[in-house]
Amino acid sequence: MTKARHTRLQVIYAKTDISADLRPHLVGWSYTDNLSGQADELQLTLEDMEQRWSSSWMPDLTATLQATIFRENWNQEDVVESLPLGRFEIADIEISYPPSTVTISAISIPETSGVRGQKKNKAWEKTTLSVIAREKASGAGLSLFYDTDEDPAYDRIEQTEETDLVFLTRLCNDAGLCLKVNGTQLVIFDEAKYEKATPIATLKRSKSEINSFRGRTTSVGMYRACTVQYFSAEEKRNISATFTPPNAPKTGRVLTINERVASVAEAQRLAKKRLREANKEAVRVSLTMSGDIRFVAGVTVILSEFGWFDGKYIVTQATHSQQNGYETSLELRRCLEGY
Repeated sequence: MTKARHTRLQVIYAKTDISADLRPHLVGWSYTDNLSGQADELQLTLEDMEQRWSSSWMPDLTATLQATIFRENWNQEDVVESLPLGRFEIADIEISYPPSTVTISAISIPETSGVRGQKKNKAWEKTTLSVIAREKASGAGLSLFYDTDEDPAYDRIEQTEETDLVFLTRLCNDAGLCLKVNGTQLVIFDEAKYEKATPIATLKRSKSEINSFRGRTTSVGMYRACTVQYFSAEEKRNISATFTPPNAPKTGRVLTINERVASVAEAQRLAKKRLREANKEAVRVSLTMSGDIRFVAGVTVILSEFGWFDGKYIVTQATHSQQNGYETSLELRRCLEGY
């Protein structure tokens, strides 16, 4: 007799495994993994008919949770697979009735670390993004994973009444890079590098694993090319470069950028980045499927049998949830070619 598929969530609260205590009361759970710009989230919904979770069992705000998804007998009998979700800090607890429930929400960017809540003022001279990021990560008790070959240099840069997270996000956005905090790490990376990775799966319309699909494409805010123009007062010369990607439409708007650059090569690199930022949201897909722990933010997949929407995509958000069954929801963005 074939063994039934089974999914369970392990939860460690302040270094104590509370999974057994949770299990009889766990109505549902969800985990949302974001590629960049937002904290990852873990949410637990508990029945509370006996009012334990809203009284003596109520967890402490800012307490830490660690969670792992386990699935058994999924692709092969007696095989257990796991997806570690990382470390979270409890940010919100909500009690409601009827029916009596307690919802615990936790996020991957600790409020207590200072990286989110405290506005600061500081200036740096003759430094780089990686140096500043390492300083901020260390101060928040995080390690730094700097996953890009690019390291913008600054003659002078100022943090003025900004939290470390807002400040670093601004620097990364200006550099065309992405930033993420996952509980123990501060990660800075280049999306273009991740888009080049080998796809982990091909998702086909004809397969029963796909429960719903929605695709959208837009021309709003899109450009066929980008031109960077800058007049160097010191050198008394114009520096200009235009980037046009492969397979660009023959007609369309050209994005014009006026930012400081030191050379034509630097202008070309900047044009490429600014065009990517403008165009990367042109094709988006949302889908739900049967639960699959392989899918996390940052992996790439191939869509097949969806007509015009076929192609290679990067996962910008992956949500794993269980209520009436284990399900995975994905937000996808089509990978850009040549930039």
